[in-house]
Amino acid sequence: MELQHRLVRQAIDIAISKAIDDMKSDAKRSLRNLIDLGLFFSKGENQINFLNTAKEVISNPTNPYHSLIARMVADINNETIKKAGLNFGYSSLIYGANKLRKRREVFADPLPWLLIFNVYESSSETFDLMKKIIAVGRKSGIYSYIVCPNKPQDVEAVCEVAQSFDDCLFVMSLSSEQISEHSAEIVGNTINMIVSVKVSGSEFCNKKDENTFHMLKKNHCLFGFQISYNDSNIEQVAVAEYIDSAVNCGNTFGVFIADEVASEKCQAAMYKFACEVRGVNGQALIAIEWIQDMQYVSERILSGDGYMQMDLAEAACNKYKEARDTVLPIFL
Repeated sequence: MELQHRLVRQAIDIAISKAIDDMKSDAKRSLRNLIDLGLFFSKGENQINFLNTAKEVISNPTNPYHSLIARMVADINNETIKKAGLNFGYSSLIYGANKLRKRREVFADPLPWLLIFNVYESSSETFDLMKKIIAVGRKSGIYSYIVCPNKPQDVEAVCEVAQSFDDCLFVMSLSSEQISEHSAEIVGNTINMIVSVKVSGSEFCNKKDENTFHMLKKNHCLFGFQISYNDSNIEQVAVAEYIDSAVNCGNTFGVFIADEVASEKCQAAMYKFACEVRGVNGQALIAIEWIQDMQYVSERILSGDGYMQMDLAEAACNKYKEARDTVLPIFL
């Protein structure tokens, strides 16, 4: 990392540590101080406008964020809170976004600010390739990664990858079947890792999902839920009771992903609901409508289409073909 980047990270790290300690006695004042810190380091107009809006929101004494933050400080590993905020808020959306914009001035095709790895086939070679891709991505300005493992034993391997890149944010998308007491403990010890648990059904979660949330909370993980929605289930999932149930299970965020049959009207309604949940008069949970919120962030930081999905098995195959096509002609 460049010296200036490293020094700024250290300064923010110290400030966030102090703010988290202060939150245990005065959450409102500490939150204001954190926003002021963000304004100090922000350079882009969009970042400044966003933080000024956030400042207005928290000035409302009834806003839900004081409750959310108090719950996070009490239930989640404070080092994970700090690292997630630093890696996402600064490394990805400020420092990384600036690198991506500079690269865009030189190259015609802009890079995404987020990569999603689909791990359909797991092996040591697969995770070595993931490390190589992340190392290249960091140099270009990509500091946020989502990993979708296929097998329960992949959780530990993904955490090992995350631990190799301390300044990057990782989100692991998992089903309840992929999470055990052992893997929840490993995730809890990986401070730059967030877990997004896949849920389904018109009610918030089943007994197995409840047990999963209990294990994650027990290990002081930072976690939330994700659900696919469409015209058939939106009236059941886009309601206050659904969010209340998620909060009661320890979730700090919820991601709503439109499936292929969701109409435009349905997607617009869900986006409106998500904005209301995280608004001034909303609830103590950050609701995200995946497509429209990703588009909003990407437009603000001017980074391509926002995210790109990558099949590691396919990437490994392509890498093999490139090597084969390069080496074989020498022997012919």
